[in-house]
Amino acid sequence: MKNQSQMIFILFLGYVFVYIDKTVTGFALLPIEKEFSLDASQLGLITGVFFLAYSLFQIPAGWLNDRVGYKTMLLISLAGLGIFAICFGALGMSFGLLLVFRFLSGIGHSGYPCSCAKAVVSNFSLEKRTFAQSVLLSSAGLAMTVGPIIAVTALETLGWHTSFITLGVLACVVTLLIALRVPAPAPVEQVKTQHSDSPALWKNPVVILLFIAIFCVNIPSYGLMAWLPKFLRQGMGMSLEVSGYIVAAGGAGLWLSSLCTGWLVGKYFTGREPLVILICSLISAVGILSIFYTSSAWTASILLFIGEIFLMAAFVTIFTLPLKRLPENIMGSAMGLINTGGTLGGFVSPIVIGFLISRSQSYQSTFVFLSLAMVCAALAILPLIRAKRPTSVSVTD
Repeated sequence: MKNQSQMIFILFLGYVFVYIDKTVTGFALLPIEKEFSLDASQLGLITGVFFLAYSLFQIPAGWLNDRVGYKTMLLISLAGLGIFAICFGALGMSFGLLLVFRFLSGIGHSGYPCSCAKAVVSNFSLEKRTFAQSVLLSSAGLAMTVGPIIAVTALETLGWHTSFITLGVLACVVTLLIALRVPAPAPVEQVKTQHSDSPALWKNPVVILLFIAIFCVNIPSYGLMAWLPKFLRQGMGMSLEVSGYIVAAGGAGLWLSSLCTGWLVGKYFTGREPLVILICSLISAVGILSIFYTSSAWTASILLFIGEIFLMAAFVTIFTLPLKRLPENIMGSAMGLINTGGTLGGFVSPIVIGFLISRSQSYQSTFVFLSLAMVCAALAILPLIRAKRPTSVSVTD
């Protein structure tokens, strides 16, 4: 029990830096825009290229997870995150180099979520997996609660170059902790799985629907992370400090939701997870859209808090559902496949938002786009509502 708690704590720390990297980037776009005289489309590319790499390498990372073990992949992934964050801050002296290092950073990020899922499945009993995974996912809330405040302080005192170097060094320290304290997988885990795992997973309608749903949920998740600081500053005229606190309010909603959702769904809604995803997605859509129509910092904070609570509830329910349905020997591949949908959402979102802002010179279309994505997530899950519980995913033809 003690070793399990220690492992979850260290993996949680790694997840915090994974999410802080994404959060800080949203705020860093402001000084980066000024330093390199970039337009909205170029800023969208800096964020989008990260998620392109993240998406492209999700499935290979999951495949490697099932073959070389979760610990090796955790070390490679977090070390890559740290090293390329350092390069982004120290060597990012042109728009082209910024794109290169964010792309490489996306490759580093790609292995962490599926490796953590594999570690949870390998070290926790079935009834404890959802809560353990939801604790790890709650790192998003912590990162978005303290991350904006830390980001604003760091950017104002250190500048964005030094801020990313510091982030990279700290990520490397956590990598060392994983090397020393996280247990290695049992030898049986190294056994090769069937070569047809991924094709068979694609044939299952539940996997396809979860892939689509998490793609849609991550459009507003990462869209808000990348563009909300800029909207609050330019669209609402908020100071950088006030913007940081508003984003932190949303992070508090994420944290609260991620900690509570796993327990609530596991205790009261087992077998009715699709209904939870449907309702939470629709409520989140209303909360997100309403942000555009307020002029008060307090109201924006409350609406973001509500929107993020229900967004994260939908995300956690989608993301933890496979842990109950899939066999351990293909967990890395399966989670890599499903999470590819989420990272593709992160790739599409900032680029589309940048295009919409450049085209309309207004943020209204942006918030409509983010809200409609949550509605689409609700629609994607509709076919599963009638089923008493999701069908187990077959790994054979």
